Amino acid sequence: MSERQIEKEVNKQAVLFEESCKKGQTVTAAKFETFAREWFKDYAELKLKRLTLCAYHNMEKRTYAALGHIRVDRISPLDIQKFVSTLNSDGLVPSTVKNYVRFVSVILNYAVKKRIITYNPCVTVDYPEAQEAEREFYTIEEVKKLLSLLWAADEAKRPFAVFFTLAAYLGCRKGELLGLEWKDVDFRNNVISIRRAYYYSSAEHTCYTDTPKTKRSQRSLKVPDNVMDALRALRAWQDRQRAVCGSSWVKSDRLFTKLDGSPMSTTAPYNYLQTFTKRMGLRKATVHSFRHFNASALIDAGVDVVTVQTALGHSTAATTLNIYSHAFSNAQTRAMEAIASAINF
Repeated sequence: MSERQIEKEVNKQAVLFEESCKKGQTVTAAKFETFAREWFKDYAELKLKRLTLCAYHNMEKRTYAALGHIRVDRISPLDIQKFVSTLNSDGLVPSTVKNYVRFVSVILNYAVKKRIITYNPCVTVDYPEAQEAEREFYTIEEVKKLLSLLWAADEAKRPFAVFFTLAAYLGCRKGELLGLEWKDVDFRNNVISIRRAYYYSSAEHTCYTDTPKTKRSQRSLKVPDNVMDALRALRAWQDRQRAVCGSSWVKSDRLFTKLDGSPMSTTAPYNYLQTFTKRMGLRKATVHSFRHFNASALIDAGVDVVTVQTALGHSTAATTLNIYSHAFSNAQTRAMEAIASAINF
């Protein structure tokens, strides 16, 4: 650049700097990793749920390796895009890649709020096209057979029979079921209230109780008599176990416990289900399969999306539509076929 061009550029930058100062923008030389650690301390640990914090902490190492050395105010959309490419190259599934970008975006949004940067470069990210795998739902016949076999199993495994009965009827998340306590069960009105959840923190290597995933996850569900009968059977089982254990019985008030009354492990339902289905020659399932079955059954029955959203505890109806779009589409197709058959035009 010539001296005249240099002088012109310097004046331009001086004006831009003055404008940014007038807007209240704070100048910082902090690297992303340093800023992120301050964000955890000053904001995240005070505002975010423990489960979310755990997930974000698990993303720190990979994120800092890619972006930690860059100044917060110099992170560009290209830096974020390169991070996405690296995550894809490492074989991470699309949903996990988006979670990493969401982690970075939350921190940069905080930087925008504090006027350290003027915009969040994550908003321009392009994600590779990914073909979403169609969710496989258990059929009613499969669920009936599985529950029948679970109830016919050894009485010592009675909590698992009740657990998966509630999973099928309520469509609750695993943590919500494990967090249920007897005070949440209204035997007179056949109502079960979801008020808490039981989680495992991989960062802390411990289980803990917290509120459910979202505000709408706290809900009360009306259930049929046979579900209440299952709960009565579970309570009777616990009474017998309490008598056997005597003073060594652990008072927890939880529905789903170990033989000594202490809360059931967060991995126990999945581990038991895998062993049980393999032994019985049944199709492999996960605990979440019962939640998908519940949603599918409601949709097939013609239940509207808002009611399904409320039953599942989703924060918005859009979430329900997004997750179960295929099921709603199939239900709509069947409805049109029924109308066509009725009109016969």
